Amino acid sequence: MLTSGAHKEDHRRPKVLVVDDDEQIVKQVTWALSEDYHVLPATDRKNALDVFRREKVSVVLLDLGLPPHPREASEGLLALEEMLTHNPLAKVIIVSGNSERENAVQAVGRGAHDIFPKPIDIDALKVVLQRAYRKMDLEQENLLKFPTSAGDPIEAMIGSSDELKGVLSKIRKVATAEVPVLILGESGTGKELCAQTIHRLGARKDGPFVAINCAAIPENLLESELFGYEKGAFTGATAQKRGRFEYAHGGSLFLDEIGDLAPMLQVKLLRFLQERVIERVGGRELVAVDARIIAATNQDLNTAVRENRFREDLYFRLAVVKLSVPPLRERGDDVLQLAEHLLFSFTREQRSPPKKFSTPAIEALRRHSWPGNVRELQNRVKRAVVLADGPLIGPAELELETVTPRAAAAAGTSLREAKEELEREMVAKALADHKGNITQAAKTLGISRPTLYELISRFQL
Repeated sequence: MLTSGAHKEDHRRPKVLVVDDDEQIVKQVTWALSEDYHVLPATDRKNALDVFRREKVSVVLLDLGLPPHPREASEGLLALEEMLTHNPLAKVIIVSGNSERENAVQAVGRGAHDIFPKPIDIDALKVVLQRAYRKMDLEQENLLKFPTSAGDPIEAMIGSSDELKGVLSKIRKVATAEVPVLILGESGTGKELCAQTIHRLGARKDGPFVAINCAAIPENLLESELFGYEKGAFTGATAQKRGRFEYAHGGSLFLDEIGDLAPMLQVKLLRFLQERVIERVGGRELVAVDARIIAATNQDLNTAVRENRFREDLYFRLAVVKLSVPPLRERGDDVLQLAEHLLFSFTREQRSPPKKFSTPAIEALRRHSWPGNVRELQNRVKRAVVLADGPLIGPAELELETVTPRAAAAAGTSLREAKEELEREMVAKALADHKGNITQAAKTLGISRPTLYELISRFQL
């Protein structure tokens, strides 16, 4: 009989739900794992789901053949679907014999984390469980970095590359300084997000953040949009209207694509930066406005100044601090972190079943040059969420090309990357040739079973 101390010890251990109608397998697994895990047994789908919900289990060992149809996979597949609907981050490991291989592969296609063969090798099972918990912890940490409302604004800028860290460090420094900031970067790199972060970290965070794209509004309408107008200033001006400058009073005005600003409006903007006043279209009174100016462009303003398309004095007024946002192709594996975050956000937004990227999709994400940067990534992931039929998103749903090791080498991939690609291909082929039999696949590859498990985990096979 368990003592109260043993119960407390159980609750401190990670939980594993073992779902199998074979009592001998349940006893074997419970005995073997009890030192490290709190093992919860279940023999049918209903009981398993009750335990899964009540105990908030995150890792499950699931046999597909459950009563009342133990010779079929219907009950197990339904249990898998219901568990992942309740908790999309749960790691469900299918435990199957060779005769059930086809059903197990189908389960992976529906979102199962892994397949583990019968008879059960306990040492190998412990390695698989450790990796499942490690991956789950990493996913939870990533979700905590993706704020939905409150929290540190800087955390909304996802990534861990040195390039992004440099940008974030500069943002923190300039946010509290009452000076204009000029944000430089290619289209789609997230310049407006940088501007919003600067605003939210600064003293004006409780004031308005007003954004306008100077290239999106016709020149003849942009002046009145920025500075407002008086009643009767032109045909159709039936009442006085405030412009974006006045709406930004007490906060920040973000002028995107500032390089497209017409010469006349450059003069009016320069006057505001010098005197902190504006004049409405058709008006004669000066209106004082207290707003911080943050501007952005994907153009080379130095060239524009030399070609007399942009005023030099305005450029120096705007570029008190310059912030360069790197393109996505220079941010390493940030693309994968961003893609995972977007996938989670869009599936929740679309109320879609949980999905994940296949290994070829991950490689395709890494290899693509991303000319449209983060905006392109957003569009591709959102489209993939809508178009994908099952829980796995491949290169086709992202409309990206699958890259083979030979093609990668031809494209100038480093020796290390090409070697990893070849290893991944060989491991995948050995597993396919031996229908998932770990022992035979390891023998063919000339490596140990633990080494093969390491490679399977690294390549997410």
